Amino acid sequence: MGASGDGIPAWLAEALAGRPELVIVAPRRYRLRAMDIDQPALMIPLAGRKILAEGQTAAELGPGRYLMIHRALRCTVQNIPEHGDYQAWCIAFPWRVIGLARTLLDAHAPPPVPGPNHSCGALAALHAELAHLLAAQCGGADPGTLDHALLGVLLALHRHGDDQFRLAQDLSVAARVRLVVGAAPGRDWCSADLEESLHMSGATLRRRLADEGTSLRIVLRDARLHHALALLQTTRRPLRAIALACGYRSLPSFARQFEARFGVDPVAISNAAPGPDRTPAASRSVPGTSSVSG
Repeated sequence: MGASGDGIPAWLAEALAGRPELVIVAPRRYRLRAMDIDQPALMIPLAGRKILAEGQTAAELGPGRYLMIHRALRCTVQNIPEHGDYQAWCIAFPWRVIGLARTLLDAHAPPPVPGPNHSCGALAALHAELAHLLAAQCGGADPGTLDHALLGVLLALHRHGDDQFRLAQDLSVAARVRLVVGAAPGRDWCSADLEESLHMSGATLRRRLADEGTSLRIVLRDARLHHALALLQTTRRPLRAIALACGYRSLPSFARQFEARFGVDPVAISNAAPGPDRTPAASRSVPGTSSVSG
């Protein structure tokens, strides 16, 4: 992990070294297309470089900088190792915490002029608040204390003029379904389960998804594949175990759908030790598998 000379303070590197489940690791360069980020999040490269592109707007950063995702978006992401693995800490902000920050700040400051969905800044501006958050996470703090620490990070962003998150819109129905399914991706979800969770009828659910240009089948698939992506980046579990955890009984089917969705073979992302499950999809003669782009 990057040392203080790379823009990452020693206390941050040391704390995250003891919490590997919080760290995204990429031993090889890869490019993810059409990645959905459904809630505000702070991305902090620890080693290597990240490139995020949304439409015609792109951001490139390395250690010592942060990338704040203010609103839900679809983007292309590249994680680029340099002198070892790419590593990053990603902090997702639950909507309840965004709501708390918005309520508090709206009482004291006018909302910002609408700006980009994402922004970059110097990590040093957030050091104190990130240290407090890490202490809460590593110390097994209760949920209320963790929310308070997350709120502190958002308030620090606001103090440094980086508060577009205050304009974040309510989740789309598709994003709400993805978050529900992402909590238990291996479950055999049906429409009735989601209707109950989202408090809407089946007809309303189908109509709202159709209005957003998607369907329940597509959203269920996307939720499982996004969860698989998170497991590939933050664990050393073999591909077959990840596929099963995300509701896929067939590894070739999982690999085919993952590559079709993100444009990269899951083998290129996996941190598992070499073994039978790490044979590239093309070598498994999976029908319909496209070549890796980027």
